[in-house]
Amino acid sequence: MANMLNELEFAFGITGPILLLLIIGWSIRRLNWVDETFVSQANTLVFNIAMPVMLFFAISSGSFDQALNVSLTLVGAFGTLALIGILLLAGKALPADQRGVFVQGSYRGNLAILGVALCVATYGDDVLPMVAMYIGVVTTMYNVLAVWVLDSKGALTKILKNPILIGIVSGAVASLIDLPIPVFIDATGVYLAQMTLPLALLCIGATLDFSSLQTHYRSISLAVFFKLLVSPILLVGGGYIAGLDNQALGVLFFMSASPTATASYIMAKQMTSHGALAAEIVAVTTALGVLSYTVGLALLRSYGLI
Repeated sequence: MANMLNELEFAFGITGPILLLLIIGWSIRRLNWVDETFVSQANTLVFNIAMPVMLFFAISSGSFDQALNVSLTLVGAFGTLALIGILLLAGKALPADQRGVFVQGSYRGNLAILGVALCVATYGDDVLPMVAMYIGVVTTMYNVLAVWVLDSKGALTKILKNPILIGIVSGAVASLIDLPIPVFIDATGVYLAQMTLPLALLCIGATLDFSSLQTHYRSISLAVFFKLLVSPILLVGGGYIAGLDNQALGVLFFMSASPTATASYIMAKQMTSHGALAAEIVAVTTALGVLSYTVGLALLRSYGLI
């Protein structure tokens, strides 16, 4: 019992700052210290500039071979496909017009912000290249599969223009050709990278809205169950069977247990009539995600898995 309490204390030391930044973001929005326009513009800055720059420098500064963990990436890819297969079956219990939004909200995690933030908090900046390569592959899958489950047409071209994917691919190319980067550009990249995660977490907190949850209670409950519980169990279990080392298992946990990405709301709003449901899934999984992260991390550490 004492050991488990120690593990929970350690885990909260990692997840607590994330929770606090989310609460600060939520509070400053409720107090009207920032408005919706500011939050939208800050999100745009993070998505289009800060995050791509951070991931570019994380990959370009190291060895491409060391950054690409093939086993980790394959487990993430095949685990995601298996999860979606399960979700398509579970979605039959919901109204037909809500199934696509439910499926996307239940598999599409916030890898690039919450997943990265917790990986860095646990393992330091040295883990970023491996994390970035994982994100590059899995988020590309996320987008392709979202287009399919939402029955959208003409959205695939947006995937190739995704700034985060461009940053990752550019970083991989720079690493492969050993591109020399001037000191002043590298220093600028450091400044942008240091800004990325705090600003992104504040923005996520500022966008949380729990005002109309009762309307979609069943769909949201199922999405929370699959996103925060089934997803990490399935993928971390797959990683354990595949023989991943402790650090790779930790990365896989932080990625697979991440709350639903805000991008799922954006796509659902554009392509379906259930944008409100998507927003509520994002809000509830984010609010509960810190708790599930803390307990999951403590359990995995108590069994010596990460």
